[in-house]
Parts: sequence; C-alpha cells; structure tokens
Amino acid sequence: MINFNTQLQDLEQLPISALARAARYGDGVFETIRMREGKLLFIEDHYFRLMASMRILRMSIPMEFTPEFIIDQSLRLAEERGFENGRLRLQVVRSGGGTYTPTSNSVDWWMELDPLEHRDYVINDSGLTVELFKDHYVQPGLLSTLKSSNALPYVLGSIYAKENDFDAVLLVNDAKQLVEANYGNVFLVHGNTLRTSPLEDGALRGVFRKNVMEWAKDIQLEVQEASINPFDLQKADELWITNTIRGIEWVGQYRKKSYSNAKATEMMEMVNRKLNVLGAL
Repeated sequence: MINFNTQLQDLEQLPISALARAARYGDGVFETIRMREGKLLFIEDHYFRLMASMRILRMSIPMEFTPEFIIDQSLRLAEERGFENGRLRLQVVRSGGGTYTPTSNSVDWWMELDPLEHRDYVINDSGLTVELFKDHYVQPGLLSTLKSSNALPYVLGSIYAKENDFDAVLLVNDAKQLVEANYGNVFLVHGNTLRTSPLEDGALRGVFRKNVMEWAKDIQLEVQEASINPFDLQKADELWITNTIRGIEWVGQYRKKSYSNAKATEMMEMVNRKLNVLGAL
C-alpha cells in the first residue's frame, strides 16, 4: 500500500505515466525519512533539502507541499499500514512525456512505508567490513549533493560489496578522494577530531550528517570538513557510516586496519536521548 498523490492504493496500481521519465532518464528525487512513533524525524531538514532539490531540477513545486502536508500524508499511510515505526520513502518525479526536454515540469509523488524493528536507533553489535570501490567514481558538483534517482554508482557499489562479501564499500571521486559509502555519509574519528568529506568533493548533503556535525561538540569532538585521502583510513581510530534510517554504523575492519566504536556508541546514545527529550526534530 502506498500514498500516490494523496490516494491510498496498492503499489501495483502505480500508473506507468508516473514512472516514465524516472525510468527513462532518472528524472526524480527522493527523501528517506525515519518515522518514530508516528513522527517524522528531522522533518524540517528533509523538507528543505527536498525543496532545494526540486528547484535545482527545475520542477514545479505544488502549493500544498508543506512540512505539515507531508506529515499528514505520511500519517494517513501509517494508519493504513498499521504501524508507526518505519522507513518512509517520498519519491517525487517529473510527470508528463517528452524526451530529454520534458513537456511539463509538474510532478507526481508517492510515499512508501516499511516497518522498522526498533523505535530507537541501535548501534550495530559487530563492526562492518568495508573496502574501496574504484570501478566507478562519484563526479563532484551540485547534482552529487542531491538524493536523485540517478544512483548507478551506489547500485554498482552495493553489488560489488555483495559479490565480495563486504558489508559496505567506500566511494571515491575522480580525484581519488574518499567521498561516502554506498548507503551513507562517512566520518573518521582521530583523537578528538571528527572528520567528514566536504560537499565540494561530491558528498551527499546528508540530513543525519548535518545533525551529527552539530551534536559532535556534546561528546567533545571537533568537526572538520576536509578532503579524505584513502591513506587517512589507516590513521583513524573509528570509521562511521551514517544515514537517517540506521543512524551510525561503526566499521570494524578495512583491509588490515581494525577500528573501535567508543565514540560511535556514545554519539548514538546521545542522539536517542535527544529524541526522547525533544521528540521529532
């Protein structure tokens, strides 16, 4: 069951016209949002990123598209699905026909909601094993900061990880700088410094990334946005992968290098405390 343009219907009923441009040209953007007890976490950050993405792609933004509208429509879907802790995907695609030049900049949208086992963020018990993915590069630029339907480097990186028994892979740009993982932003902890790749290197403008950078000082970490050379991985004490659904996952092994998880665990505990006190952000 999905919410398609405010209509609750089966996913199989999604009209082909709504999929056409996304399938042909990857002409769409999406947000993946964690629902916790019926509340959308970090909804303002997700909303403003979605609005910025749609403007960059020259999409017409419907008048009704407000944070309140998105919350209301997500709750309708949650009530229909029968659970309130889940992974919400809001997909927006350019509707209509055309080739590279669209016949219209109007949009269709739909929401999908899948259940999550836990209400709160849970740190992974065992560390991930990761490797560099160098078959294809992330091309830095304004489009690389968007969650767009053009996701082939992430798809191919995920296939590479599965075929080679890695939990995740780390993507690099054409300057051989580490950018992010195949499903989230990357952070390195070295002493009291928390370091992540800058957007200029091709990193996604991650919502959880933004909040981790703001909250790091609460656990005595100094944040740096600076290019990461793969050799820097050997010097780090901890290596994290972050996104809004999983929170922080700590990496245990990269080649012969092993990592700890003390700061990752401390950060996740603090995030859950903040969410309990403040509610959905």
